[in-house]
Amino acid sequence: MLCATMRSDSRKSRAPVWVLWVVAISFALHASEEYFTGWQSWALQISGIVVPTSLFISANFVAVVAAFAVAWNGWKWPAVSLIFPAATLVNGIFFHILPTIAMRRVSPGVYTASLLYLPFSSYAFFAAWRNRVSRKSMALAFLLGVALNCAVVLGVWFMSDTLLRTTL
Repeated sequence: MLCATMRSDSRKSRAPVWVLWVVAISFALHASEEYFTGWQSWALQISGIVVPTSLFISANFVAVVAAFAVAWNGWKWPAVSLIFPAATLVNGIFFHILPTIAMRRVSPGVYTASLLYLPFSSYAFFAAWRNRVSRKSMALAFLLGVALNCAVVLGVWFMSDTLLRTTL
């Protein structure tokens, strides 16, 4: 059933593949912005989360490779194609833009989230809708993107908590 939903409208979609590549590139640029603007120290100050540089770099490297692999596959499986656009929309809005507004302090990553994630990830969904990708596939992708964000946040929180307990 899940695989059928993922493939169900792959022949219908003529959505532009370039947008998937731009989302993947945006992901890499976003990770770079977070690294070079001090996301690790910001996360420690704001929420007490400790993320060692090696973990930050390796986790983002794996995610960037996955984003490029999804882009390379194009629109074969629209529900899979839209996972990264969904994840970047959720990440950009809830972990960068809203915290920046609420705290009146720039969140590292807010620039790429605002200038790249929002327009291009939104456009990926618009292009999918315009090219008749099913609502079911788009909804599944969005739920998987939310789940991916939750898994990352919980994983970072758990690893941070474990690191704090082992260093004290």
